[in-house]
Amino acid sequence: MKLFRYRRPSLNTVLGVTKAKRRVKRSLGISQVQAWTKPSRVKQKVKSRAGLYSPVARAVRQTSRGKVPTLFGLFGRKR
Repeated sequence: MKLFRYRRPSLNTVLGVTKAKRRVKRSLGISQVQAWTKPSRVKQKVKSRAGLYSPVARAVRQTSRGKVPTLFGLFGRKR
């Protein structure tokens, strides 16, 4: 066991509440259902099917923001 920790654990973690909640959610399969019904996940899936995460679309988005892809980033825009 480590002598010093990077961060102090929360009270829920120390008491085992977090582990118990995760065990219940896994056994019920709630996380599997949430993957299909959460609004942010649904939007992400629609965008993915529309091709917004393809390399071409990503390059278009970056150039519209002013981040022009250059050789090793040597000649990028200075701010």
